[in-house]
Amino acid sequence: MRARLRETAIRGMVAAVAVTGIAVPAAPRPAAAVEPATIAAVAQFAFAAYSAYNSSRSGGLTLDQAVGMMISAVRRSEEAIRNHMDALTVAEVRGCTEHAMLEFVESPDFPLSLRQRFAQDTTACITAINVRYDVVAQNFNQAAMHDLGILLTSLGPVALAARAQANLQTAQLEQYLITALTKLKTSFQVGCGEHFDRWYLPIPDEETVWQVYPELYIPGHFSCAEWGGYSSVTRHEWAWWRWGVLAGFPDPANPGQMLTYYPHYQELRNELAQRSLSGMIDAGLAQLRS
Repeated sequence: MRARLRETAIRGMVAAVAVTGIAVPAAPRPAAAVEPATIAAVAQFAFAAYSAYNSSRSGGLTLDQAVGMMISAVRRSEEAIRNHMDALTVAEVRGCTEHAMLEFVESPDFPLSLRQRFAQDTTACITAINVRYDVVAQNFNQAAMHDLGILLTSLGPVALAARAQANLQTAQLEQYLITALTKLKTSFQVGCGEHFDRWYLPIPDEETVWQVYPELYIPGHFSCAEWGGYSSVTRHEWAWWRWGVLAGFPDPANPGQMLTYYPHYQELRNELAQRSLSGMIDAGLAQLRS
């Protein structure tokens, strides 16, 4: 029975770390496009894992309950992650990540000595990922930075839980992760903007349309995107445009009135957070700092 459980757990965890255990390969290969569902699945794991760990720290959950919830969160993400496991690059830090995630499934049954060794190995993996991130960031390798960011953010709560299980102090690693995630946050910012829908222009020639129609009420694309374009959200809504620039948007709270700005960008940002590395970073920092 134990062998069957271990085999099932390993299948799920291998699928998870295959998508999150990422960095720059020794011989780079082109990275395939990462499906939004993959990032969303990993993001949901990170949200749940940080929340569970933080709850155990504050007394809302026991450590055993938090670890159980974290393992369940990985397994819930298994199917989506497995479907896209080949989309990401591979690197030397993937090995330590796979080891950490596989052993984490069995860690509640470890004796104290093995828990301590596992916690130390997992902490070392975190530092290796962070150092590798600094290296690839020097060359502005966006794909590798994004991959490593997902890896660091999602493995963080596992390393913290491992140290707590081993009766080792966690404060230093918490501060280390806060510093690392803050560094990531400076790169993976979210930008929002808008542009009109050219297909609704009454004249196909964009060079002259605003000369003929300096003001138009046509739909536009209102978007928020993560740096590098890895995740984005867009709404297509009618607005008032003057010389190609947003001039007014119907006020949702006052029919017939117009706003000089688009009022739903915060909603788009909140939606984007559920499927992006930037959202994972913000959630991790919020939990670690609370």
